[in-house]
Parts: sequence; structure tokens; C-alpha cells
Amino acid sequence: MKRALLAQRLAELQRAFDASFAAPAEARPEEPARGLAIRAGDRQLVARVDELAAVEPCRRIVPLAGGPPGLLGLAGLRGRLVAVYDLAALVGGRPRAGVAGAVAGPAPRWLLVCAEHPEIALAIDELEGHARFSCADVRPDDGVDTGEHVREAVDVDGAPRGLLRVPAVAATVLRRAQRGAARPKEDR
Repeated sequence: MKRALLAQRLAELQRAFDASFAAPAEARPEEPARGLAIRAGDRQLVARVDELAAVEPCRRIVPLAGGPPGLLGLAGLRGRLVAVYDLAALVGGRPRAGVAGAVAGPAPRWLLVCAEHPEIALAIDELEGHARFSCADVRPDDGVDTGEHVREAVDVDGAPRGLLRVPAVAATVLRRAQRGAARPKEDR
């Protein structure tokens, strides 16, 4: 009798064990994305932390004549030169002094160094805080922006902010720089 119960229990455990491999893996709870709430000119945005290599205080920017749109100049960061672009000018906000068509304004306070292209830094005015959000919190942009760099929005402290696509900004900067380098000298 004991052997029969033991054999039956063993068969049940084998079925349960085999069934556990046949069942789909349980989804782990999503880890929230981390972002920085920033201000660039008159634009309030969120930049994903994983798209940034560093956030540095803005040092002296040496202007360059005839550069692509949005280029403020070059800055030295940790022993290397980076091209500094005005993020506000790139995302359709109010550009700062030094950029074609800009209004006068204070110098940028922070530089966001792009993770994929650490030779590019984006000048911003303020770091306004940290933001955590899940994929469910991200929604199509509903009037915050319609550009190629900001297509989605998230709420931070109850207010919508555009979700900045840092790799898209870097790709635009590189595309513009390559176009400028391809122009004949007479056209510059």
C-alpha cells in the first residue's frame, strides 16, 4: 500500500515538474525607467538616464564660426573635446545666444553627454529633478512636441513633459555635421 501511494505521488511530482517547463515563463515586474527632468530654453523635457554617458557642469565653450545649426562650440570635458549643441535649438525651443536666430540669454548650466556618441554634449539650462516611469506611463505626445526628437510624453509631478530621444538628437547632429563637411568651401 505504501509503495502504491509513493509511486502515485512520484508520478504527480514528475507531471508537475514537466508542466513547469511547458508553461510560459512568468513575466518579471518591469523595472521603472530612470530619467532626468530638464529644462532647455522654454522646453521642459525628460531625458532617459540610460541614454546619457554623463551629466557635467557647463564649462567654457569656445565658439566655432560656420558650424551646423545649433552648434555652440567646443568644450573640454575630462581631457577630451566635445561638440556642444544647444538642445533648445534642436528641439524647437527658444535658442540661446550664439546660435543663429537666437535671443540673448544666460549661458547653459549643464551638459548632457550622449551615451552612443560621447563626442556630443547637449547644453541645457536646468536639472529639475529625477523621474521614474514605466512603459505604461509613456504615451504618444499629445501636444508637448511633434518633432523627431520628442514623440512621446510622461507625467512628472503631475505635469506632462516631452520624452527626449537622445540617440535621435545625436543622429541629427551627426547628419547635419556630415552635410556641412560635404559642402564645397566656397559655399561655407
